[in-house]
Amino acid sequence: MAIEAKDLTAIVVSLAAFTFSVVTFGLNYQQSQRGAVLARKPVLVFEYEGDNGWILRNVGAGPALNVVVAQKHVGGQWFNPVRVPPLSKDGQFVLKWLDHVNTTGLGTTYTDTEQLPYTSTCENDLSETIGGTLFGPWPESMMGKHWNQPIYVERDPTAESAIP
Repeated sequence: MAIEAKDLTAIVVSLAAFTFSVVTFGLNYQQSQRGAVLARKPVLVFEYEGDNGWILRNVGAGPALNVVVAQKHVGGQWFNPVRVPPLSKDGQFVLKWLDHVNTTGLGTTYTDTEQLPYTSTCENDLSETIGGTLFGPWPESMMGKHWNQPIYVERDPTAESAIP
């Protein structure tokens, strides 16, 4: 039994339509997943205001949970982790213990409502936000609390090496 050209054409057209439908479905699904993530994704940024010093602001679309702020010495390690309250969409929090520090980088790790982790950093006025964590986690015993964290004071390295 031979397949006629008409039947072969119908089979090819049907397979092409099926393949196109599967590809379109896959692309639409991927786009809807991306849209769902963006609809709940927090984006935290560090802002400096002359009167208040450093402020952590949520400019994203969803709340930021499990927020930890840390500092980084230039070319060094992250240190001084401090847990702060969750930040709602458009929320902000004054980082009082950082005062007007300008000698360290700043970073924060946080999660969205689906527990997906993110990191935002600010160093030399360059800001970056990525998925995942760049530093931490620290044991809870090493974590400072925002309500009683002492103001950070940079030690003068020349004072330590000065000979009396």
